[in-house]
Amino acid sequence: MQSLAVLMGITIDNFVIQTSNAELLRLPHWNAKAGKIHSIIGESGSGKSLLLKTIMGLLPASLKAKGDILVKAADMEFNPLNCSQDKWLSIRGKEIGMIFQEPLSALNPQMRCGSQLEEAWFVHQKSTKAESKQAIFHRLGQVGLKDIADRVWGSYPHQLSGGQRQRVMIAMSTLHNPPIILADEPTTALDYFSRKTVLEDLIKLVKDLGSTLIWVSHELDVVQEYADTITVLRKGELIDSGSVQHVIHEPHPYVAELLKALPLPKVDLIPDGEPQLEVKDIGKVYPNKTRALQGININLTKGQTLGIVGTSGSGKSTLAKILVALERPTEGTISINGVPISEVPPTGIQMVFQDPFSSLNRRHTAIQAMDEILRVRFPSLNNSERESKMHRWLEGVDFPGHLWNKRPTEMSGGQRQRLCIAKALCTEPDMLILDEAVAALDPIVQQQVLETLEKLQHENGLVYLFITHDLQVAKHVSDKWIYLDKGRVSELPKEWMNI
Repeated sequence: MQSLAVLMGITIDNFVIQTSNAELLRLPHWNAKAGKIHSIIGESGSGKSLLLKTIMGLLPASLKAKGDILVKAADMEFNPLNCSQDKWLSIRGKEIGMIFQEPLSALNPQMRCGSQLEEAWFVHQKSTKAESKQAIFHRLGQVGLKDIADRVWGSYPHQLSGGQRQRVMIAMSTLHNPPIILADEPTTALDYFSRKTVLEDLIKLVKDLGSTLIWVSHELDVVQEYADTITVLRKGELIDSGSVQHVIHEPHPYVAELLKALPLPKVDLIPDGEPQLEVKDIGKVYPNKTRALQGININLTKGQTLGIVGTSGSGKSTLAKILVALERPTEGTISINGVPISEVPPTGIQMVFQDPFSSLNRRHTAIQAMDEILRVRFPSLNNSERESKMHRWLEGVDFPGHLWNKRPTEMSGGQRQRLCIAKALCTEPDMLILDEAVAALDPIVQQQVLETLEKLQHENGLVYLFITHDLQVAKHVSDKWIYLDKGRVSELPKEWMNI
């Protein structure tokens, strides 16, 4: 251990995370130096988030970790495996900040965002409310919320878009300028330009403070641009680690496979025909007079995919919620095959939500979640027939068999998203709305899921509305697309065309 103490940041030797009968992650040696951007990539379930939770002292009690870990943050040294709860109170937020993958689950749904930010501030700072608010507003501005800081301050998490919630989470995690910052997919919910801005602000902060950033991501384009070092995990094993030049430009076969899986533009477009979905002049105004949508028109033929792109807060998710009757439009009409859809669910359209953890019942295993839906949708099926359908859809989205009897808390973010896609598909809908449905997936699994969705579309004539921040994904899946800006359909900005 003597050699570990001279290193700033984090050093790990002979580290293992395991259950009572299986090994989930093994790191013979790994370190993250101060002032550097360390990215961790790999498929869902490879152990990326488990490593971050261990460093933060949040590893579930059902898992056992062992090995040598030294964290050196400012003037403090500690081993996360040996800290008391009292010590963690002085560490979390001040010495280590963590940006979680799913902000809707990480934020308190019963507290306004301003109150949550204030609560995080006063844990480690003694100041007046005016001083705290000034510091918090400054940080909100640094993460791209300057123009709507007042609205964010007074909003509950569910009243913000996915990207806005993620920015609040980033602001909260970095309020005290911690010397170590852990980021678990911090920009998954952000559009390309917001992602770039937020990452640049986060990385500038890290560089200014001489902090260590450990950044879990599957977005290989930004990893290549911003990381100093990259660590590659697969199925709990360390595949490769080193500089960007080494890992990306001299790739291990698995990394080469990841790079090859990045989406290419769609070639065979489905032409317009008899419209299956007609959306005419849809608008939405909330009781507080905020206009979310205005004059939205969509016509889709059987088998077509519409890509819906735009910045965070542009109205994409609001449109999706209207189509499945979770929101009611203020103006306009929606028809399927010429018949107006009901304003009460089910509308005949299924939706895969942006935040999988919030849309799953944490008490239900994957099998129970599927069974519950099938009992309602197909009440005449017997146990064997329901089981057959479950297997078909879970296998179709490459959901791991060893997780079928596990709960959402025992799954990775990507695995939870695959379960949500299987749940939506098992009802055999005519139309599917996918709200950032592959944002949490690594390139290989993303490619597999997109191929599965394409196969199902060809077999069943499904109509897809594919909401995404990722223009490369939109180009890959879409027969046509619309760009939303402040609730209206607008021309795609010229700078987006080159992405």
